[in-house]
Amino acid sequence: MSLVNRMLRDLDARRAGDGERAALPPAVTPLAARLEPGAGGSWRWLTAVLIALGLGVAAWYAWQSRNFSVAPEAKPMAVEAHTAPVPVADAAPPSLRLAGELAATPEVRPSPPRKTVVVEPKPQELIVNPVSSSPASPSQPVVALPKVPPASGDARIEKQVRLPSPAERAETEYRRGVLAQRQGNAEDAAGSYRAALESYPEHAAARQALAALLIEAKGFNEAEELLSKGTELASVRLASTLALARLKVERNQAPAALEVLQKNAAAGEGSAEYQGFAGALLNRAGRAPEAVERYLAATRLAPNEGRWWAGLGIALEAAGKGQEAREAYQKARSLPGLPTDLAQHVEQRLR
Repeated sequence: MSLVNRMLRDLDARRAGDGERAALPPAVTPLAARLEPGAGGSWRWLTAVLIALGLGVAAWYAWQSRNFSVAPEAKPMAVEAHTAPVPVADAAPPSLRLAGELAATPEVRPSPPRKTVVVEPKPQELIVNPVSSSPASPSQPVVALPKVPPASGDARIEKQVRLPSPAERAETEYRRGVLAQRQGNAEDAAGSYRAALESYPEHAAARQALAALLIEAKGFNEAEELLSKGTELASVRLASTLALARLKVERNQAPAALEVLQKNAAAGEGSAEYQGFAGALLNRAGRAPEAVERYLAATRLAPNEGRWWAGLGIALEAAGKGQEAREAYQKARSLPGLPTDLAQHVEQRLR
């Protein structure tokens, strides 16, 4: 209201001309008009006061609605109004409202009575596993909880258990057999060795151990059958061949033992044990030149093994090569680990 009065007083002070007066809305009359003589002066003065009062009320309501609007989502709990009822005049023309809003640097005046608005605070939301790509508000803590799979009536827990391979089962049974044999339980040991071979027939140690138990128990035929099956398996052929040949020698079947060795000669080409054993059987069979060849092969494969040098000396002597035999004996005597019976034979031949 004071803003409009100030504008009117300013115009009176400057004695505004017709052009300035024309810029004002028709309903606004400067204060100087009521000082001019003429009939109806008091009526004009009353009209100006009422219009000014209406403009002030309209401007106050416009200012209130702009500064004290409540957000749609806010839910007020209680509103207390301390304003006195003010008579509302006719709506002010739009031109006057616009002029009031565009007035520059309005004068400082006491704040109008304010409405007390009590807004119920929103409960703090708990965001669990947010999916939104926008960052969370600092006032809203984000709590990440572990994902729990949906419950299902048919849910099953599958546990994969690795079963031992046949070779692993055979090794386990073999160790059981060895333990039983050390404890003097030959029957349980034999059963474990058989179980090992049933799981993995190529387990060489189990076959040899079972054959030894059978030979000790005078089960020669069963032992020979067991070793003969071993000669048919590539991985245990050499070991089974040597064991079967020795078993036949023990049973005074030297020609059969030599036949077994010759039958599986390919398996023993790189074995000094096989070559030396074949040389001994050939020399016993009176085939000294062939025995020399086998012993020479054995000394090449295991040059530090005294047994093969002593056997070579025996074969050379049988072949009529005394000087070469003496050199072989000397070589055998210089090497450690020579068995006692061979050592005695070598000493006798060197005298």
